[in-house]
Amino acid sequence: MSDHQHTGPSGPMIILIGGPMTVDDGSSLDSRQPVDQDPTSHVTQVSLATSLLWWLTASSLVGRLLDSAGDSAFALLVGRRSVVELRHDGSLRRTGLRAVLPGGTTELELIRTSLDEPLPDSYTEAHTLESWDGTVMGTVGFKTAAPSRRWRFLKGNEFYLDKAGERIGAAVLIDTSESLTHDGDLLPERYAAFEQRRLMKSNSIIVMPHTHRSESLVRGYLAWVRGGRPAAEKISAPITAWDPTAPPDPVHYTCPLPIEAQFGVTGLVQDAEWRDPSDLEAARVLLQARYDLKIGIWDLVGNPTLRNTLLSSAPLAPAPTQAAPIPVGAAQRAQKSIAAKAAEKAEAEHSLDQIAASFRRLKALGWKRPAEGHGIMHLPLTDNYPQWPGDDPCPLVQLTFEISKRQATVSTFTILYNQVDITQYVADRHEAFESIAAPDHFPLPLDKSSHLILWRAPGGWADNVDWVDRAAALSERTLHWRAALQELCNQCRHAHAKKFQRAQRPSHASEPT
Repeated sequence: MSDHQHTGPSGPMIILIGGPMTVDDGSSLDSRQPVDQDPTSHVTQVSLATSLLWWLTASSLVGRLLDSAGDSAFALLVGRRSVVELRHDGSLRRTGLRAVLPGGTTELELIRTSLDEPLPDSYTEAHTLESWDGTVMGTVGFKTAAPSRRWRFLKGNEFYLDKAGERIGAAVLIDTSESLTHDGDLLPERYAAFEQRRLMKSNSIIVMPHTHRSESLVRGYLAWVRGGRPAAEKISAPITAWDPTAPPDPVHYTCPLPIEAQFGVTGLVQDAEWRDPSDLEAARVLLQARYDLKIGIWDLVGNPTLRNTLLSSAPLAPAPTQAAPIPVGAAQRAQKSIAAKAAEKAEAEHSLDQIAASFRRLKALGWKRPAEGHGIMHLPLTDNYPQWPGDDPCPLVQLTFEISKRQATVSTFTILYNQVDITQYVADRHEAFESIAAPDHFPLPLDKSSHLILWRAPGGWADNVDWVDRAAALSERTLHWRAALQELCNQCRHAHAKKFQRAQRPSHASEPT
């Protein structure tokens, strides 16, 4: 048999898994059909992405694809990490995917360093980022916690998969996220992002839930490829201001739970053309039922003798064209969830309004509580600067005091997180910051983050806390934090000045980093 049959297709392949299902309220729909009042197919996307039945189908296929790709082959998972099950009271319970996927799971962490900062030890370099003038703007790298595991959850910003994907070398990418199917029109920039961040290699295989929206994305992408990959027109989309008082959209809380399904391979694209998925689905079903068969899945699909002898392919039934109503049970569950969140929000706002009376000493030091930021106070540590010419000015560095239901935190943030490494700055001075936080908690080890927690204490708006005493203690800490972060503020002012000098040079155009 040929190498092609053993190792799989030579060109990029897109596999969609979906089909008819009966959900928890007894109603039936097909994952591929549109849903009323849901233009981005969020309802069917989240239903499949958190369905045990969908993951059993997907893992039965991907497991065989990995077997054919070699002993070291692995799948990279982008998106949700849990499945949901129905409790006796009608609510949903989440279970980690690691309990579902055979062969063990781990994380693959994808990071970007700042400027010319080297990657930490044990990370693999994937790409060096440079500005138009050759200035190093950081390095993209990755690390796998347990290299022997065949299922690896992506940790980090999937935006950098276009820089690191080929070097990461996943045999299969499973994408259950909505990062490329979210709100908005499907335009050339969306297709370019799909190609760059999902089809990173010449022999890439991507597996996705088959929804009406995901099929629209794939069909639009194929038309874009056939059209020569035209660049996107520069269109200024209207900016809609976020309204924190707007009621929640029930669709975003709606998750029908499939209790019966005929999920399978319902969409197949190879070499930028739609293919009949029936042979691949028949091979998946056979190999799932016959663990004793030591035949590669591509041998079954690609070898005419084996295909005709062993496979029982059935034509794929078309998806319904009419829009399905949102299942009643899922809609009712969404309304209960919204009502519970609204009640908790009202309770939180009432408690925080009462707690705010304790913040007089903090306000005297410059802490501000925005009207829309219940439970959050900000302390600017620099003057306001525009991040880019024409932008509204804001502080380069600030502290944030946040009160959640059960704890309170103070964190620090800089808008120049790609130019100044705030994590390294604090790590180099961790004894000083630990002393400031004492006797409360200073989180160690430090996570690489643009919002770095400097202080954490138990007790939030739902607890019995002496907020006058806590505000007094934070007032003292504020003086020390200001002094400890002064050098960071100076670094940010210097980086901002250099950034503006590059941006304002008349002969070149600089890209935001």
